[in-house]
Amino acid sequence: MNIYFICTGNTCRSPLAEALLNNEKLPGVTAKSAGIHSMDGLPISVNSAQLLKEAGIPYSEFSNELKFSEMQWADLVLTMTVGHRDFLHSSYPEMKEKIFTLKEYVGEK
Repeated sequence: MNIYFICTGNTCRSPLAEALLNNEKLPGVTAKSAGIHSMDGLPISVNSAQLLKEAGIPYSEFSNELKFSEMQWADLVLTMTVGHRDFLHSSYPEMKEKIFTLKEYVGEK
């Protein structure tokens, strides 16, 4: 399963989610992340990098912008907020069935 985590700038929340899931090394599961208002190559936040380093979890040091090809690659797109989800629903209506907030997907309100 290919999972695409989305937040705003891809410097805090979604890179953490990507790194944590990939660190679990679940068979057949791959995570990537991006930001709706991001650019490729910006450094992730110092605090996020520090948390991951201290935990010994490998991570990508740089941000990624949201890409259509990655939306197609993903079996599941998990956003950090309702606003992110709604933006993706309107931008990619043909992919709406695979886009959820992280809370929705895990069954929390």
